[in-house]
Amino acid sequence: MNTHQNHRSLVAACAAALLALAACSDAGDAPEPAAGPSTEQPTTEVPTTAAPTAQAPGQVEPEPTPNVVDSPAILTAYLGVLDLPAVGIGLLADVSGCEQQPLDEGMPVVLSHRVDGATLEPSDFAVMTAGGAAMTPTCATLEPATDDDELQTVLLTGPLGSTDDPPAEVAVVGELLAIDGTVLTGIATDTINTFETGPRLVLARLDPADEQCASLGSSHEIQMTWEGGVTGPRGAEPGTAELEGLTLIDVDGGSHPLLGFDDLGDGDNYLVVCAPPDVEPATIEARQDTVYDPTNNPNPATAVEVESRRSNEITDG
Repeated sequence: MNTHQNHRSLVAACAAALLALAACSDAGDAPEPAAGPSTEQPTTEVPTTAAPTAQAPGQVEPEPTPNVVDSPAILTAYLGVLDLPAVGIGLLADVSGCEQQPLDEGMPVVLSHRVDGATLEPSDFAVMTAGGAAMTPTCATLEPATDDDELQTVLLTGPLGSTDDPPAEVAVVGELLAIDGTVLTGIATDTINTFETGPRLVLARLDPADEQCASLGSSHEIQMTWEGGVTGPRGAEPGTAELEGLTLIDVDGGSHPLLGFDDLGDGDNYLVVCAPPDVEPATIEARQDTVYDPTNNPNPATAVEVESRRSNEITDG
């Protein structure tokens, strides 16, 4: 687990400040999620925000799970910040570690491979807007998801579009390498999800239980990767309510509660949950409104298959 506690505290404080900023923009200071500007464009995927019909465990269709070792790809791009207000510059800068400007965007991009940070440059990425403008990020960073078993999420910030001309495509155009030496040049996606729909699950990996999960009786834990940073409502640490919103489905279709969380306090897009013993996991599900992104937009109902982590995924490089 990440031992940089001071950094975790800073990121958590910044997430809380971003929530306060979003709340101030609400006319009536209502508790609803902070609304972002509309990004409706024909070439940018913005699924409906209507509340889905409640579904029983095992009925949420899992997201497609790519071969996360052999096939380089951009798995998701999530537009979390659009047209950054001036008052939020310092807050985003504290998270990214980069200088930010008014009207910047913030977009976490999840890749199939762990990225070699020594090869990462802003110019490695190109963003095309719905109107056809080519944009280059001013910042590309692996912060705050920098544990050895993370490193797959690149946060892009800078002028990546606008409310009137939002980002529509992201591509790796530079000589970006994975830790295992895989060349990531040429991978791209033309699907950009947004804060309007909330963060979805991307990956779930099964690992041997660390000390925290073992203390709860688990032999295994599951690392969930989300599209963007997630917490409880308004930046709160995930707890009992969030745990109850997650369900583990076994290979025979049975549903099981999770035993607890691990790896909290950093505000990144990874959550680790402790699996019940003697269960062979198949899928993990999150019901709607289980977790929230940094501007308090909740997740839709989402599910993903649980994959065993290959032994070389952490040791390579």
